[in-house]
Amino acid sequence: MGFLNLLGISLFLSLLISTVARDFGDDSSCDSSEEHGGHGNHGPRPPRPPSRPPVPGGPDNANRPKCGQGWFTSYRPQGIWCLRVGIGKMDYNGAIAQCATFGGVLSGVQNDWERWLLAQEANRQTLAYNVQYSGMWLGAQRNSESNTFYWTDGHTVGTEGLRFGSGQPDNENTAGRGPQNCLQLIALSPGYWNNPGKFASRTTSSGLLDDYWCIVTEEPSQRMYACGKRGPPENTAG
Repeated sequence: MGFLNLLGISLFLSLLISTVARDFGDDSSCDSSEEHGGHGNHGPRPPRPPSRPPVPGGPDNANRPKCGQGWFTSYRPQGIWCLRVGIGKMDYNGAIAQCATFGGVLSGVQNDWERWLLAQEANRQTLAYNVQYSGMWLGAQRNSESNTFYWTDGHTVGTEGLRFGSGQPDNENTAGRGPQNCLQLIALSPGYWNNPGKFASRTTSSGLLDDYWCIVTEEPSQRMYACGKRGPPENTAG
């Protein structure tokens, strides 16, 4: 009887261990949204950098006239436009004066490709200073009768380039500064999203626009400016 009792206990323990192993098996292969692709404790994912818009003008641009050294070439429907990005702490009128030294004017933005180009060049220039964001003066002014803007360079047309950040233009009037009659392009480097600041609430990607006070040189304190001038004529003779 003692041997049979021990045998019964042994069989019972074997069945119990087998049941536990089956019900609580290895869970190391289980996935969860927190560990595999979800936000977890890491906070929201930063927005992806904007993809490069198609270059206007078509595939034969290589055979077309180009702007001189130090200038980017934009093939606009109304003619070639040359773009140049500068860096320096100055207000709107200071940017106009600086562009004049290059034989140009403060430039507007014709399309998404130009917005992308200007933002990319701003980030390239500020990278050496470990600056993650900047504000670039554009050639635009607010219409006095509405919350809209017009281009001042005498060449830019249309509204495709007027892509504003979230809640903009808001024409904020604080500290007695008056209306925000000028425009700046906000350039954000990829590294900005590692520790985003106040501009994360205004824009979801680099290259969007923000209305701004023409005489103020902060927010962002790193100032840029976009110059433009007419490019070389094209031979349209057939």
